[in-house]
Amino acid sequence: MKVIVRKDQKVTTWSGGTTTELFIYPEGADVALKNFDFRISTANVLVENSEFTFFPGYHRKLAILEGKLKVKHDEGDWFVVNENEQIDFEGDWKTVSEGRVVDFNVIYNMNYKVEVDFVVDIHDRVLTGEYEVLAYYCVKGGGVINTVAFEEGSFIQVNNPIISCDMLENCLFVQMCISKI
Repeated sequence: MKVIVRKDQKVTTWSGGTTTELFIYPEGADVALKNFDFRISTANVLVENSEFTFFPGYHRKLAILEGKLKVKHDEGDWFVVNENEQIDFEGDWKTVSEGRVVDFNVIYNMNYKVEVDFVVDIHDRVLTGEYEVLAYYCVKGGGVINTVAFEEGSFIQVNNPIISCDMLENCLFVQMCISKI
């Protein structure tokens, strides 16, 4: 089990706010060079209007952690993504948005399948399957898993079974299951 708390996460600035890289694979890859298989991040969108970075050859999953976002792909119609909802879209679509939000983002290439879900309890989560990455992002709350402490904003990569888990009340997590196709 690996826990990366907020103070140890890589934060960078972009034209619309900040982004926090939680995980990138392979290790040492660079999102700017687009030489990664998948990248997990959060972003604070601090401007009202923004355009998503172009990522040809990649899929994207975007979940809203705080606020709501009005989104439009290519020449399509506007639609709203509310807090605790998610959307999937292609990285080569021209995607624009309106709204200041905190989001959760997974960008991955065509060789992977990604499942993202909001969950409130990870005590009894029994997952079957072969995953490249099974992880949780703590949206709110905190606690201890297998004697390892986590807090709000922590990224928790699970490499072994969850034996014990003490959580604060009202926890919320984003669960990610990434598998090779």
